[in-house]
Amino acid sequence: MRAFFLSDRADRSANFAAMSVAPECLSNQSGWHSALLQTHGVAHWFSTRDPPRDLWIAQHLAGRCAQAVRVRQVHGARWVTAQECVDQSEDADAIISNTPLLVPVIATADCCPVLVACMSSKSCAAIHAGWRGITMDIVGSSVRAMCERFGAEPRQMVCAIGPCASGERYEVGMDVIDSFSRCDLNRAILPSPLPGKAYADCALATRILLERAGISPQCIDTNPPCTIGDTKFASHRREPHNKLRMLASIASPA
Repeated sequence: MRAFFLSDRADRSANFAAMSVAPECLSNQSGWHSALLQTHGVAHWFSTRDPPRDLWIAQHLAGRCAQAVRVRQVHGARWVTAQECVDQSEDADAIISNTPLLVPVIATADCCPVLVACMSSKSCAAIHAGWRGITMDIVGSSVRAMCERFGAEPRQMVCAIGPCASGERYEVGMDVIDSFSRCDLNRAILPSPLPGKAYADCALATRILLERAGISPQCIDTNPPCTIGDTKFASHRREPHNKLRMLASIASPA
């Protein structure tokens, strides 16, 4: 991944270019993007700590008629379709969509933002994967939902894990250690010199779950920047009283 500006648009198609929101609306809004998703022409965005409004993001990614859809995130394992979020807010931690003008948006501040696109079914998902959601397999549930609802195929999917707390900095206690162990995610637990403590690599755990769901390892973009160590990003661990959140969003593949 590398830094970019929202005015540096991917040229998805002539149609998209014609519909795109005026660049002055989104200038100077910095963020991060996945080289893998960009290579496949998937419009997406990971924000820094001061994102623009949802509507701006949606219109940048999918055109002037696009609408952003959000959920009330509850650190669980429930997913909803984008259509379910149009007129009301749902309690969930993932949004799946195959509607080009409905753009899923999720918020994070140390948890893993996961963006998934299926190139064959033209569907996508935005997933909020905190350690609790990881142990409940919100990632696998969302991938399976894309297959069941939209005819998606895991081997046709590309994914990106965005800025999150790194395994070197995200210290956790026995509750997380035991939960990861029960889910056979021990590879994502790193030792700490302190008794009863360890470091959790949630990005690695998320990658493991994506692979278990059938997605090819080479189709997963990971190794994101650390939100705790880099002050460009929002971090609940670094600033527990700060309500700032980052946004991650994705549009259905063109």
